[in-house]
Amino acid sequence: MVNGGIFGPKLSGKTTLAKTLSQQYWSKHKVRSIVLDINDDEIEWGEQAFVMSDEEKFWKATWESTNSVIIVDEAAATISRARELIPVFTRLRHNHHVLIVIGHSGMDLLPVMRQQFDTLFLFRQPESAAKVWSETMTEKGLLGAVDLKQYEFIRCELYQPPQKMKLKL
Repeated sequence: MVNGGIFGPKLSGKTTLAKTLSQQYWSKHKVRSIVLDINDDEIEWGEQAFVMSDEEKFWKATWESTNSVIIVDEAAATISRARELIPVFTRLRHNHHVLIVIGHSGMDLLPVMRQQFDTLFLFRQPESAAKVWSETMTEKGLLGAVDLKQYEFIRCELYQPPQKMKLKL
């Protein structure tokens, strides 16, 4: 995964999945995570994660570092279709970063941002959002996101068939 998105309603398991991915990168590759958590929920991300609630400091640390997992929580508030953040999606990989964006709706992102994801973790979605993701990833299997139960998600990678999965809590 180079750029990934995790989208779904509240209490679906988005942050739990992001924490799991962060811990997997650490255990497999010894790659640390830089996490923007504006809610400062005091969620325990693990020893591998440097968690910040200050957006300015987060982006500065992101652009000054290399080879990290960059996790941006609450896309509606932190990214919010801001054109000046397009380089996060298009150039961050040049710093050898992996980007993971967490949000309720992919519609909080500009189309050019959504098009940069190579991996999508889609929890339950309204039909309109599932249709947009289906078109963005050119994968009709994402339309099944409307019927997912709590903690179920579809993992879709470019050029691969989607897989229905369930979080292990």
